[in-house]
Amino acid sequence: MPRVTNHLVLRTIDGATDLLIEELRPMSSIHSIRQSSVDTVECTLDGLLDELISCALYSTIAVRDLEDGSITEIGSMAWTRRFGWVERLPWSTNLIVAEVLVRLAKIRPGHQVLDPFCGTGTILRAVRRREPGAFAVGTDHDPKALDLAARNLSGTLSQAAAEALPFATSSVDRVVANLPFGKQVGSHRGNRTLYPAALDELDRILSGDGRAVLLTEDKRLLRTAIERQGGLKVVRQRLLKYNGATPTAYVLARTRPARTTASSTGDR
Repeated sequence: MPRVTNHLVLRTIDGATDLLIEELRPMSSIHSIRQSSVDTVECTLDGLLDELISCALYSTIAVRDLEDGSITEIGSMAWTRRFGWVERLPWSTNLIVAEVLVRLAKIRPGHQVLDPFCGTGTILRAVRRREPGAFAVGTDHDPKALDLAARNLSGTLSQAAAEALPFATSSVDRVVANLPFGKQVGSHRGNRTLYPAALDELDRILSGDGRAVLLTEDKRLLRTAIERQGGLKVVRQRLLKYNGATPTAYVLARTRPARTTASSTGDR
């Protein structure tokens, strides 16, 4: 990669700038980092592009001319040019949002990571990019979405409802999911049944120090379901804003010890 000295403008989403700055700071070629707006970080690059290219928390990058203030986007540094094209549906998880959710999950090598609403596999791809040593598994009730997911990544995918997951008790370390908001996918009425049932399953399959990161715009419904379920609690939350959407990512941990591990997969 060429050595470059430029003032750069990195576009992300509202709610992710602090995470982007955190990842830029250790890079030896990046200096003078600052947040210039709710979804923009600016910095100076003095060195090779390799470190910056590997960061998945920004969607586009541009060069700012410090004399006239003009900004010129670098097309070759767009997200899909750096990480490859992905098959998507209209309701697929935003690419940067998936990266944020995975970081909130604090995934470690050897972790079994599940997305029970995996759709086209956007979050699973982010898991593998962030922690190659984890085991990423996806389920979804929609065979069309799973077919697209199979084109996007190789790995374990299966058709299953989030209310009846084919995993043994206490066998999953992390769950990361973009829940149906009840708009493009599902409905608020459907979520009134889905959310409590899915939470019961997460309580069953999560390990003792398990963690779940759930994204939704149906916020009141999810929080009510969590309070009533009782086995899980919100330990952190993060508001995200992008493309007119304002969902919140909820990080859940246990309120009580994990259930006794079952002897076989899917044993309930």
